[in-house]
Amino acid sequence: MTNPFSTKFWSSGTIPFQFLEQGETVDALLEQAGQRPVCQIVGPHGSGKSTLLLSLLKQIEKKGENVQFLSFNEEQRRIPNNLTFSQNQILLVDGFEQLPSWNRLKLLFRSKRLILTVHRPVWFVPILYRTEPQFSIFVQLVRLLVSDILEESALRAIYDRSGGNFRSAFFELYDQWEKQ
Repeated sequence: MTNPFSTKFWSSGTIPFQFLEQGETVDALLEQAGQRPVCQIVGPHGSGKSTLLLSLLKQIEKKGENVQFLSFNEEQRRIPNNLTFSQNQILLVDGFEQLPSWNRLKLLFRSKRLILTVHRPVWFVPILYRTEPQFSIFVQLVRLLVSDILEESALRAIYDRSGGNFRSAFFELYDQWEKQ
């Protein structure tokens, strides 16, 4: 049987972002983002920042707006040479802090509309949303993939070992599934 904790089932964008707050939606966040040229999604590693950004991307694309998605990490730390900064484009940047300072400034000052993900807030950029790891959300996500995998106490132990990092917890669940 296929491992339901394979990254093809749970990585960023494969499952919808789960809001903790009742009534919070991707559309509501997009409306808020539309009221400012630059904003940020802030949160610790593995708390859903990339998933939320990809949820925003899907919704922006559905509306037919001009959007571009850039993702940076330790291996990819350069802005593409062919990046254009058009007036009506929304630029979504995942892993903003992975960029060298000069590239960050370039994005901040040349983009007309920009939504960033960061671990620590960029001091002059308004916060659109703070992702916070919550055990109840972790359980929801696990149950989306497999309804009867583990008792809640076992899930709690995995969540606690990961320090609330959903990504790390899902890797552990993957490993446990492979041992069965």
